[in-house]
Amino acid sequence: MKFIEIKLFTHCLKEQRNFYHQVLGLPLVKNDDQSFGVAVGSTLLSFRSGNEKSYYHFAFTVPNNAFSESKNWISSYVPLNTVEGSNEIYFKNWDANACYFYDPAGNVVELIARHTIDHFIDHPFTSRDILAISEIGMPVKDVREAAGQLRAALNTGTYHGENETFAPLGNEDGLLIVSDDSRNWLGSNKVAKIFPMEIVLDSPAAASQLDGYPYKFSSKKASASG
Repeated sequence: MKFIEIKLFTHCLKEQRNFYHQVLGLPLVKNDDQSFGVAVGSTLLSFRSGNEKSYYHFAFTVPNNAFSESKNWISSYVPLNTVEGSNEIYFKNWDANACYFYDPAGNVVELIARHTIDHFIDHPFTSRDILAISEIGMPVKDVREAAGQLRAALNTGTYHGENETFAPLGNEDGLLIVSDDSRNWLGSNKVAKIFPMEIVLDSPAAASQLDGYPYKFSSKKASASG
């Protein structure tokens, strides 16, 4: 599973545009009074203006050998969040290193180096080296029920385990992080709340909407370069 575009809402459009484009240096792909989009590797991250103080969880994949550099890079702009007293975490069952931070809207953003992906760089890390968005959080009332719907609709499987409160669906390229809406997002003090979003997948089939939730899906084939 790959994410072509992630469409989210924000109450502070100007601050978000400045942070992602001017501060982090991500290319501005689209821009108007009510929305903007930046290229996060092969994924377009879009924000539309909204009145609700919505926040989300998503993850940026960085090259296999660039975790420490990317962590130092982002920490020069924002404080890193902690997990059990540490500002980074290693997921043994996923073979991945990660760190977390908040953007101006309070989104829980993760940098993750997945060591199962064979992608390395031989130059100093910059934001242009981010590979893609590889996770998007999807809070629900019933994880088992929602995960079952999504597996059937998107023809995908569960990635390394599932329980009553958490189900990662997809693969290393793209994961829907189906989470019980009573738990906190890892690397934050924020409860996983339900807010509208749209996900454009590189997939021949996609559900139009998850029943009972403001989560829309569409599909589009990636370009040859993306």
